Amino acid sequence: MVLYKNELTKVLQLTEEVYKQAKTIHSNMKDNEDGKLDELQSLLEKRGQAILRLDAFIQKQGHQWIPEDRYIIEQLKELEIKLQPLITGLYNSFSNQMKRINQTKQASKKYIGAYQMVSTDGSFIDKRN
Repeated sequence: MVLYKNELTKVLQLTEEVYKQAKTIHSNMKDNEDGKLDELQSLLEKRGQAILRLDAFIQKQGHQWIPEDRYIIEQLKELEIKLQPLITGLYNSFSNQMKRINQTKQASKKYIGAYQMVSTDGSFIDKRN
């Protein structure tokens, strides 16, 4: 009984940490400090693992939620409602920036490539007397 409660509390704690970390991340990738995105990714992975452990424990027991658990679940729902738009916005912003970077790289390669294949099969020599 105590194990699932620990996992439920851990999920709430990790969700709060994810929310706090996500709020500190700027939508422009260049404005973020090194490691901020890695830290967010790590927190999301830990949270996902805690959710899986909680789910596995509940599936084994055929568990019934008590009022205290329901209160924690309500807190999780409220945090999730705040977190989803924030994460979605960051994802969309970063995706657009990555697309622009890739388009710029492709355009640069085409421009450079146009001058790399200069034909040397013949030449025209202009002699002036």
